[in-house]
Amino acid sequence: MDFKEKMGKLITELNNYNYHYYTLDQPLVSDKEYDALYDQLVALEAETGVKLPDSPTQRVGGEILKGFAPHRHLAPLWSLDKAQNIEQLRTWHDRVVRLVNDYNTKNPGNPLPNPCYALELKFDGLTLNLTYQDGKLVQASTRGNGAVGEGILPQVKTIKSVPLTIPYDEGTIEVQGEGIMNLSVLEKYNQIAAEPLKNARNAAAGALRNLSPKVTAERKLNAYFYNVGYSDGITFADHKEMMDFLRENRLKVNPYIFYFEQFDDVMEQLADIEKRRSELDYLIDGAVVKVTDFRIREALGYTDKFPRWAVAYKFEAEETTTVLQSVTWNVGRTGKITPLARVEPVELAGVTVQNCTLNNIGDIERKNLKFALGSRVFIRRSNDVIPEILGKVTEENDGEEILFPVECPSCGFPLEQRGAHLFCNNKTGCKPQIVARITHFASRDAMDIETFSDKTAIQLYEELGVREPADLYTLSFDS
Repeated sequence: MDFKEKMGKLITELNNYNYHYYTLDQPLVSDKEYDALYDQLVALEAETGVKLPDSPTQRVGGEILKGFAPHRHLAPLWSLDKAQNIEQLRTWHDRVVRLVNDYNTKNPGNPLPNPCYALELKFDGLTLNLTYQDGKLVQASTRGNGAVGEGILPQVKTIKSVPLTIPYDEGTIEVQGEGIMNLSVLEKYNQIAAEPLKNARNAAAGALRNLSPKVTAERKLNAYFYNVGYSDGITFADHKEMMDFLRENRLKVNPYIFYFEQFDDVMEQLADIEKRRSELDYLIDGAVVKVTDFRIREALGYTDKFPRWAVAYKFEAEETTTVLQSVTWNVGRTGKITPLARVEPVELAGVTVQNCTLNNIGDIERKNLKFALGSRVFIRRSNDVIPEILGKVTEENDGEEILFPVECPSCGFPLEQRGAHLFCNNKTGCKPQIVARITHFASRDAMDIETFSDKTAIQLYEELGVREPADLYTLSFDS
């Protein structure tokens, strides 16, 4: 076996493992086994000086680029009309039905079918447009203005769920999708990053538009695909057929695609998606409703900006910006001192937010918030938990300094820093610690004393001198 044949066999094997791991989420081998094969390929490439175009070693990111070359899309990348509420969504649906009926009245010999609908997630990342020629990935670009985008092929090659070659090798196609950073990946990245990333959307967009593909590779991005925008050799009858084509060609398609014959069922599924939104490992800011039949799509056509056969339904935002007004310091049961941020009131995910968590002093420093008082910050709210400050909107230290306490804000005892946290070690003389310990002792997860609350613990501390849970057993009824 010559070296090219051996190289080709290794590449085929590794790309198959990559496809199962990154696209199907079904690993076939252990990391150790994969790494051994990968090392063989690296050694063979170093020995021969040859690298084949679809080699997985091409994904690590090369030299810094001088700039982005413009790329003219083979077909326009359309924006989507938006529905902000259910009424607007129904108005869109009524218009679709009216246009279909008008067409059928004018074309009785070849009527359109009743419209059916596909419902997809609306990802909050960066739109990607990939060009494949005869099965090979030859270009990748941003959306740009819909007609011309920026060529980012070296960056996109670092995304391991993007195939460098596909089975369809009979012409040119362009496929659209979304580049994203999974929330679990963002969390791991920020645990070790010198400069943590503010949110997953900015992390993905910033990585893909970074002139250093090595930076893109470090972010470990993902991508989902949902459209064939151009093809010179294949047509589809409906949306489901197009999705099957993408899957067959090893392009990652999100499993949350639903098909409905009745529009009321679309509404029901929308409510379920919004309710389960926080369970997803990536950001979405809504869902997209599309007419499935391609004959209907062609008949409905486009406005200057939007296809008439699709609409985006926007969810309540989970992220927004506001002004950081002040920081207070709270003492917990273990003596840990936790910062609490007061922000300018802002509507977020259906509630008015005024307080946000900052976790600890290490979190403040890592997020470049040390000089952020009075500055605008990103905040995120998920489920019913207290919102979190993600970082400053600008990188400059243009706000007032957040002063870290050196003494306990309750008892005045000198604080000790352990790792990223501050602690008050005055366990027997610090009121918030004592009250919190008594409350915890009486809580449902401990002694489960009915009707016992924070207020009860404070009253017992102040009026009866209770200082430890054991003191509760010395109390008499008349106390």
